[in-house]
Amino acid sequence: MMKKVVSVLVLVSCFSTAVFAQEYDQLVMEASNNLLASDYQVALELYQQAFQTEGGNTFDLYNAACAAALCENSDLAFIYLEIAVNSNLIEKQWLEKDDDLVNLHSDSRWYTLLAAMDSRVDSLLASLPEDHPEGPVVVLPQPRLSSDVSVEEAMQNRRSIRCYEDSPLTIVEVSQLLWSAYGVNYPVENAPDFLRGGLRTAPSAGALYPLELYLVARNVTDLDPGIYWYKSETHELVRIAGEDCWEEFSNAGFDQLHFETAAAAIVYSGIFERCTEKYGDRGRERYVCMDLGHSAENVYLQAYALNIGTCAIGAFSDPALKQVIRMTRTEVPLYIMPLGKV
Repeated sequence: MMKKVVSVLVLVSCFSTAVFAQEYDQLVMEASNNLLASDYQVALELYQQAFQTEGGNTFDLYNAACAAALCENSDLAFIYLEIAVNSNLIEKQWLEKDDDLVNLHSDSRWYTLLAAMDSRVDSLLASLPEDHPEGPVVVLPQPRLSSDVSVEEAMQNRRSIRCYEDSPLTIVEVSQLLWSAYGVNYPVENAPDFLRGGLRTAPSAGALYPLELYLVARNVTDLDPGIYWYKSETHELVRIAGEDCWEEFSNAGFDQLHFETAAAAIVYSGIFERCTEKYGDRGRERYVCMDLGHSAENVYLQAYALNIGTCAIGAFSDPALKQVIRMTRTEVPLYIMPLGKV
């Protein structure tokens, strides 16, 4: 009898949770529409109703703070903002540039909030490693150097693809994609330190190779889920985090559609000092981004040849992505390229 009662309670609980979730989503959608229509008071009231059914996610709380600020309800605006910015998803620059929050700038709490965000970022950077780890290491299969798909065909048919089959990639496919992105294709013995093993599949200004690549594995055969640094000079993966970090990774990328079924993702970062030491501001403003474009296009073309979809993503939280990937302190996140079977 007790088991039946428990079962009924579980069913009721699940049903109630689903109802509340639907109610929350509907209220938030209506609130967002009213915010866009400049009906700020109505939007604020709808956000408040939504938060009574659920706690509210980071961006809904942020939008509610904007509505409150526009209604000149600074107390409520700061309550919502303080909750929202406690995650690494909200960045200080957003607040400073958001016209919806201008009414808060004259309040002393505004500068306290910004200072707290600076402190949190400093703490985050201090917690990151200075150098990449040394192991454990996964030796990748050697890449192939020919296929039945011509470069011309790949260029003709390449597209940004955001939806994928929920099926695994193979470690052979992952190896091929990483090599195409930044693998060494012309080893140089006794090369200068900046060359790090030789010339690569993607061109680089001054052969300085400022990019770093990571693989976030969710569903790859013969490879445990986790986060890996791609050591291009030896064509190896160095495990950084062995546990499944996909949910946290997706959250850093604002839970975009791409992450729902992707089997893996390549994450790019840049160490700008590798270029600025020689080229100054031009290295920061142009050359690193040019290098990124060369490498990412290689991934697009190689992915097409493997019947794999990808899409370059630039929308993510820099601090959150840097933290989940465990980048070194000097790296700047640049790109995410989800990968999945078409």
